Amino acid sequence: MMWYIAILLLGFLLGAGLANLYLARQQEQLHLARAELEQRLATASEELAQLKESQARQSYQVITAIEPVITFSGDKPPAVEGRAATQAITREVQEILSPLMGQEVRRLNPALIPGMIDGRTMKVNGRQFQLRVTLVLISDRVVIHLQARSLPGNGI
Repeated sequence: MMWYIAILLLGFLLGAGLANLYLARQQEQLHLARAELEQRLATASEELAQLKESQARQSYQVITAIEPVITFSGDKPPAVEGRAATQAITREVQEILSPLMGQEVRRLNPALIPGMIDGRTMKVNGRQFQLRVTLVLISDRVVIHLQARSLPGNGI
């Protein structure tokens, strides 16, 4: 009789532990998705404000958005860590290039943009990534393609 109770309790504990692991992973995915959506909302709100301001000036094309496109090379991070790193690097690059927002495109020196980002090292979740600019497209949006290379000797 005592063995049955012990096996039953062990089954409950094992089931609860496995359910906890599964739900923790789901919660992490939802947290990352929420952070990504919050970032998109902030970017969209900023773009809307810039567009309204641009509409008022109408005669000049101004930069209204900064869109980093990040690819990883070398030791690529796992999927969840990669999404978190992409979000953090995107946020940091947008912050670095934020002085460009509202600038007239025709008065902008396009050679300066890669110099602001190229070769920078960013630390994200205990890993260091070195950024390399591969392409810059400038219109009312600055689309900057970056290659993030994981530096050796880091990790968790």
